[in-house]
Amino acid sequence: MKKLYMELKYSWQVMMHPIDGFYELQYFGKGSVLSATILIALFLICVIVNKEITNFVFNLNGLEETSPIQLFVYCIVPLFIWVLSNYLVGAIANGQGSFKTIYITTAYALLPYIYFSIPISIVSNVLTDAEKSIYSFLIFVVIAWVVIMLYLQVKEVQEYEIYETFKNIFLIIFTAILIVVFSFALYGIVLQSYSFLIEFLREVLAYD
Repeated sequence: MKKLYMELKYSWQVMMHPIDGFYELQYFGKGSVLSATILIALFLICVIVNKEITNFVFNLNGLEETSPIQLFVYCIVPLFIWVLSNYLVGAIANGQGSFKTIYITTAYALLPYIYFSIPISIVSNVLTDAEKSIYSFLIFVVIAWVVIMLYLQVKEVQEYEIYETFKNIFLIIFTAILIVVFSFALYGIVLQSYSFLIEFLREVLAYD
């Protein structure tokens, strides 16, 4: 438990000093699969809580209009696709990150949202529609911070130069799109095959 506490406590260091933080996560075991999974769970909890407590002026679609399964699909599935795409591109493009390391560092890259999204949602309840720009700016800062963390995660974990990082991020995004398209195509094929099999069995049974 003490080790897990230290790994979660180290999250602040990663957020404030991401270059050193990602390096130590990769080579000094400052994080683990368990701590990363806890951070991803906290990320999902933050998304759910924000849906519930954000001022309705800035949150037209509240939690009651969104199921937990939808939130899981919209938030967690893209993370795993990012991890898989990151690993696949790295394996082809001479990256140094293992699947485990990429999973852990991706979770730690979400820290700005985990730390600050709920406080921003609380603040939103004292803002008016005329002050919407303040809320939008704060959300933009958090999202931009996460994007920068993901950029540094790719750069430091895969040990790329600046140009290589941008190039491979585009490849990661392209690979993620291919994974989504392939998944939908596979789902359609399986669904059609299942429907065909059911119809075929009905006709055989009816014939008998």
